[in-house]
Amino acid sequence: MKKSFLILLAFAAAACSKKMQVDTPDFNVSPDPARQVADTFVYRLGDTTRFKITGTVGNIAFYSGETGKRYDSRIPTYKLGRLTLSFASKSEWGNQKNTLQVLATNKLAGYDSASVVNAAWKDISSRGTLATNATVTAFGTADLTDLVANASDSLFIAFKYSGVTGSTQRTWTITEWAVNNVLPDRTVSLSSFSADVAYWTRFGNVWNPASARWTASATDLKINGGNDAAPSNTSWVMSKPLYVGRIAPDVSTGVKSINEPDKAEYTYVYPAPGVYRATFVAYNHTLDEEKSTVREFIIKVTP
Repeated sequence: MKKSFLILLAFAAAACSKKMQVDTPDFNVSPDPARQVADTFVYRLGDTTRFKITGTVGNIAFYSGETGKRYDSRIPTYKLGRLTLSFASKSEWGNQKNTLQVLATNKLAGYDSASVVNAAWKDISSRGTLATNATVTAFGTADLTDLVANASDSLFIAFKYSGVTGSTQRTWTITEWAVNNVLPDRTVSLSSFSADVAYWTRFGNVWNPASARWTASATDLKINGGNDAAPSNTSWVMSKPLYVGRIAPDVSTGVKSINEPDKAEYTYVYPAPGVYRATFVAYNHTLDEEKSTVREFIIKVTP
């Protein structure tokens, strides 16, 4: 009985250790040979590029070679170009001076109020222009690259508002907010109001009424100053950590999934002139294994 049990265990172990294997895709692609000049396939803007497909394969993905759709950039990377900040502001009511500061730091010990207030903030207000009245004023495009150490660093940006009792306090509105990593071949958005509306962190000594603190929306940041009897108010609003050099992976277009029949052709229209490396990736996979075949072509689109 004991021997039979051990044999069954051995069979079970062997069954569990057996991997589900797949075949290398039988797959080929060919653009229109009439378009070929040396190693490049040439089209005019507006032409349809037609790729003939042969073979049987589970899945096919297509990288057009455009920015954000490149096979060579499919893995997340870190690369820092020029780090820029831009926004617009307006300041309404009252005559109090120097009530807004723009601050930045790449070192923050925590998200509690003490850590934020005591951090090594750099005042970057003078790197652009802040409004002096109700006229919307562009801050300009400020270069913040010097504030970070390398591509894997992070940066926090904050607005610090100060209003004092005794006279009408200013009301500030910040619009057109953008923080970007500007690279030679693309601009990577690190922060915008529409994307980050839920990620701003607020601190302050006046929380009643609610308008005495910063409020964030998908279009702006705003703080309403009090009247001359309102208490003095110091209020902060801080961005999420901005990972300055993080570049999301480029994406492909699905041509075929395992649940679809084989494709005989794939077509694509390039939206702009240029030279592109079009890449098809065909792959079969199971839970245990994946095998792929890659086909690449140089596509030139002329005006």
